[in-house]
Amino acid sequence: MRLTCSLCLVFSLLSLSVPANAYDYTIRAKQKLRAGPGARQRVVQILDHNQTITVLERGTRWLKIRTVAGKEGYLPSFSVSDLWVKALKKERKLFLMQGSKAIKSYSMALSKANPLGDKRRLGDSATPEGRFYISEMDRAPKAERYGARSMRLSYPHLGAARRGLAKGLIKYSTYKGIVRAIKNGRTPNQRTKLGSSIRIHGGGGSGDWTLGCLALNDADVTELFSRAKVGMRVEIYKSARAAEEIKDAGRIARGVLEGAKMQLKDPALYSRKAMSLLRIDFPLGDIPQGHAVCTDIVIRALRRVQIDLQALVHEDVLTHPKRYRRQVRRPNTHIDHRRARTLQVWLKHHSRSLAIPISKENQKHYQAGDIVTMDTGIANGTIYDHIGIVDSRKSEKGMPLVINIWTTGYRTQSMELLGTDYPTIVGHFRLTHPFDYSL
Repeated sequence: MRLTCSLCLVFSLLSLSVPANAYDYTIRAKQKLRAGPGARQRVVQILDHNQTITVLERGTRWLKIRTVAGKEGYLPSFSVSDLWVKALKKERKLFLMQGSKAIKSYSMALSKANPLGDKRRLGDSATPEGRFYISEMDRAPKAERYGARSMRLSYPHLGAARRGLAKGLIKYSTYKGIVRAIKNGRTPNQRTKLGSSIRIHGGGGSGDWTLGCLALNDADVTELFSRAKVGMRVEIYKSARAAEEIKDAGRIARGVLEGAKMQLKDPALYSRKAMSLLRIDFPLGDIPQGHAVCTDIVIRALRRVQIDLQALVHEDVLTHPKRYRRQVRRPNTHIDHRRARTLQVWLKHHSRSLAIPISKENQKHYQAGDIVTMDTGIANGTIYDHIGIVDSRKSEKGMPLVINIWTTGYRTQSMELLGTDYPTIVGHFRLTHPFDYSL
């Protein structure tokens, strides 16, 4: 078997992992991750605002941290926080959290018309769900509307912008502006059909009465305001049960596996048509379902868990063009995410890397739903030339099979690719928290 698709240059080799539920995050935008503690140390990476990290060592002025992708370095202590807000809509409860511990609980009021709906557009009276941050703080708002204090949240977030673009509620230029605002920790556009001015404010936390905001008693919002700061993370869930389900470390992997197995029921053909540069919609665009290259199998599987690589890669290209200067001359939503050399860069920054060597002893580290990359040995200038998803089924030798589409003329299938002399496993990846990708 030989792979010939030039789209299948995929993922770089990393070695470190981080906990599934890390609670530290960057509270400032464009933070320079440095090789050592000090402003003169070499910059190893630029981090986004509200990016999840793990603190390895805490110092007075500098923290040693690790990103989700396993990159280690140092950040100034003032640019990192583990203080955040958690809101449960069904229970009408808002918590001030420090790491995994709730240090304060408040009663919360929502809208009377649509308290449990996830906001979709202007005028629906719903409270949006997902991960946000406080983008503005007002110590003296209009008391009759917002009570004693007001904190504006970063809505519309990326999920809302993608949905709005797909439904024609906003133009591409508006979407692009929202992407850049969110990545840089600013207030996104507040004049769109997606709705705006979602806040945590005072005025009363008993009895629903808002138009989609989260309202507290004045004494409670004043206390929360005193602990909050611009950039603080806020997560809003439909219910306590939903919060627990999202927190489940294996949730994404199970969904990705399901999305891969669904493709086995109606296998696509690795065709010349699939290899050509086709024009597709954005976001959530796809080539004809009966056709695929190896990257398409992964893209389709991830969409089963609302992870859109097309949008994610494009947003990363827009906000971090230097990362992609060797892969992307001009952003192209039709093809960038289907070029595995571009996916390599994206996964280098946004997925967790795990152990590479595969043997009977360490095969337990290869879980169903993981993504693996392989070197087929073709002299094409890269060792990353094939990709697949680890299956729950195993070969006669006891090794997990890999769901993939091999080369021209083949169809989607589960194959024995791990623990064999050929191909060589060169990458092993696992996606992390849903909020890191879907919202």
